[in-house]
This record gives sequence, structure tokens and C-alpha cells, in this order.
Amino acid sequence: MKIQQYLLPIIGLAIFTSLTVKAQNRQPTTKANLLLIITDEHNFRTLGAYRDLLSKDQALMWGDTVVTTPNLDYLAKNGVLFNSMYASSPVCSPSRSSMFTGLYPQNAGVPQNNYIMKQDVPTLADVLTENGYETGYGGKWHLSGEDKPGWAPKHNYGFKDNRFMFNRGHWKNLNIKSDGTPYVVGGGDNPNYASKAQSANDKTFTTDWLTNRAIDFIDEHKTKPFFYVLSYPDPHGPDKVRPPYDTMYADVKFEMPKTFYKKIKDTDPLWQQTDPKKQPKKMQASLQNYFGMVKLLDDNLGRLISKLRNENLLDNTLLVFSSDHGDLLGEHHRINKGNPQEGSAKIPFVMHYPNGIKKGLVVHEAANTTDWMDTFLSLLAVKNYDPAITDGRDLTPLINKTTGTKWQDVTFVRIQGWVGAFSDRYKLVLSSAIKPAEPWLIDTFNDPDEVKNVIHLTENKTHVQALAKSLQEYGKQFKDPVVQEKYFQQQLAKLIDN
Repeated sequence: MKIQQYLLPIIGLAIFTSLTVKAQNRQPTTKANLLLIITDEHNFRTLGAYRDLLSKDQALMWGDTVVTTPNLDYLAKNGVLFNSMYASSPVCSPSRSSMFTGLYPQNAGVPQNNYIMKQDVPTLADVLTENGYETGYGGKWHLSGEDKPGWAPKHNYGFKDNRFMFNRGHWKNLNIKSDGTPYVVGGGDNPNYASKAQSANDKTFTTDWLTNRAIDFIDEHKTKPFFYVLSYPDPHGPDKVRPPYDTMYADVKFEMPKTFYKKIKDTDPLWQQTDPKKQPKKMQASLQNYFGMVKLLDDNLGRLISKLRNENLLDNTLLVFSSDHGDLLGEHHRINKGNPQEGSAKIPFVMHYPNGIKKGLVVHEAANTTDWMDTFLSLLAVKNYDPAITDGRDLTPLINKTTGTKWQDVTFVRIQGWVGAFSDRYKLVLSSAIKPAEPWLIDTFNDPDEVKNVIHLTENKTHVQALAKSLQEYGKQFKDPVVQEKYFQQQLAKLIDN
């Protein structure tokens, strides 16, 4: 009896010690992890959390059938959703350059696709690596020039593990050789994007394969603070997905957006023009596969959430879900990106971090990908080399509701040919593609289809002047060559003095 009395406390202590050591081995640091998930060319309306914020006709742009995204919706419900997050430039490379440097594309050296990002500017990965983080990247990078696929770019931009980073392409079937080298299945020297989608499975299809690489990274580094980027090349074209997701929406008769059939005036700017090649029959096939790709992405997001939860890491991980730009998916008779309209320029952006963010918050103020680096570092309590080194803003005051009256609800979106100053309601867009092109003011509240130019309405004069002044100041402060063109400067001066 006495032996049992002595042994029970010892056994209890041993069990407690074992559990404590196990917990410590999982995460023996108070530093939070960062898991950044990026999709490519993702229309925000395909996500349930965003549809919930829209009117019925805007939420159901393609009819009553929707993609259910329970895992993304879980993150939004238990985190913060930004409802006016924009790509700094609605094309791949420029937008991505902003994400990792906190610089506008022209200052990161990536004004257009397929440029090589400056190698002498600090990246988010550089800062976190220097602060003791294990850093890795898997998936599409698109910041190292023309190389395709371009596995493991020589300059790693601070990512210590970039074995599964590839520069360009929307490959559908990936695998690993016995020596650990990744490759495109059936690729050869010039692989076709879509040819191997149907033969891929839940281990080799790119979305699943990249998720597995992220899970492997978490397994390897779960006892240390880590930063991992999981960059999916879907739901970008060629609009192909593996079985059974390729047939989930095969019987759906999709509707075309109202603006698919809109009439365009000869005086409309180039970004408002249509592409007559986009026919309803072709859109049907694209939407069926696009919805399937989104569903597969959400299912894999669920796998990641479960992994973090099972490892006791979910609460201490800043988990971010976003995209590099949108896809018009038939709006304005267009697909893909490059336009200032919401379907192209607005991106989903959800952050989940129970240890640092209150749940259920929706932020409506405008922001863009340039703001990510400052915001992430602030939430992780990691100092940048120099606050003046980035162009972006720390968005945590919007999350913590500490902005007061000083916050300027405006952000800037640019591309070669047009530039815009966006608030959570208005968009002032100047274009030089067709001269003379009249500046546009879009009121997204009263005109969610974005087909009316309301720049001449008397009640909008103060909004136009304010946005024009902010755009003028942006061009000067951040040395944007588009805004600094004489043509744009003349337009801005007229709007300000009007």
C-alpha cells in the first residue's frame, strides 16, 4: 500500500513531465509562425465569406450554384477579413514583388511580368530569417525573370529552403525524383500545362503536391518559429483540375455576368473594352473547372488547418490566405486580369491568428499588397531593418481600431497604361492607352457593376479632388513613372483645380 502511495505521485509526475516535454518540443518559443497561402488569379466572389458581404446579384454572378468554401470561411469567421484589399498591380509579377518587399512594383524593379526583382532590397524572408525563423517557399514565384519552370532560383531572396519554388508556369502534375529533385510529370523540355491534369491524383496534382510539401516543412520545423509561403498556381488558366473535381460542376448551367453583354462606347478607355472571342459556350467549360479548382484549394486549406491544430500550432500561427490578383470570369466580356474593376484588382485577404487578432472582424478601408510586409512584421512583433525601407503601411491600427481620424482611406493600383486611387467606395482611374482618355470615377456603392463614369456629377467633386491630390502625392513620393508622365500630370492638375 505504501509502495503504491509513493509510486502514484511519481507516475503522475512522470506523465506530467512527459506531456510537458512533448508540448515544449512542439513549440518551445513564444514567437508566432507565419504561413502565407497565395492563390493565382482568384475571383473573390467564389469564396463564401465574401459572398456573405454582397447583394444577391453580386454574390451570385454566375447563377445559384456556388463553390462552398468552409475552410476559408472558418478562417474569416475566426479572424479578420479585408473587404477592400487590392493588388498593387493586377498582374502576377508586379503584385508579388510588393508582397515580399513592401515596395510598389516600380521600386522593386518589377513594373511588368517576367522581370527579375531587385536583389539588393530586403524581403520579408530576409528579415524573418535574421530573426531566427526557419523560412521556406513552395510553388509559383514569378520574380526571377523568364525561366520556366525554373526550380529553386539561385537567388533565394531570404528563403533558406526554396527547393520547391518554381519561377513560372501553371503545371498540373508534379513529383520528386529519388534524389529529391522536383519535376513536372511528362514535362520534358517544354511541358504543356494541361496535358497531365487528368492523370494526376491526390498525391501528384499540383495543389495537393504543394500542400504536402508545406506539411513536410511544418513537420521538420514545428519546434522553431517558421515562415512558409505556399503559392498555388491555381485557379489560373488553363482551367484544368484533377478528378473528381473536374466533374463536380459538369452539369451546372452557368449564367453569364450582366456585364458580359454590355455595350461599349468608342470613347471608353481600353480597360473598359470587351474581347469578342469570349463566348458563353467557352465560358461554361472554364467556369466548371474554375469552380472545381477553388473547391480543391479549399479542401487542401482544410488539411493545413488540421495539421496546425493537431500539432498545437494553430493559435500561434499567423495564417494568411490571399491571391496575387483576380479574374474577371466573364465580367465586361473579359477573362483574366489587368483591369481596375473589382473582379480583376480586388483580392481575397483573410488573416487568422487567435493569439494576436480578435475574431470576426471585417475591415472595409482600402489597402494593397504593398502593405503586407509591414503588417505581418507588426503582428509578429518583429522589427524591420528600417521603417523607411518600405512603401507600405502597417494595417494593424485597422485591426485594433486605433486609427483615430488620421487614417487615409485610399490605396493605389497601377499598371503600364493606367493608374488608380481607390478608397473603399470610389475609384479614380486615369488611362493613357487611348488619348485623349477621360478620367473615370467609379462609385462601387451605387454602381457595383462598374459601368458608369460619374466624374462629372457635382456631388462627387470633393471626392475627385481628394483622390486626384492623393494620386499626385503618391506619384511624387513613390516615384511612379506612370503618374509622372506629363499626360497624367496635366489630367491631375485639371481635376484638382476644377
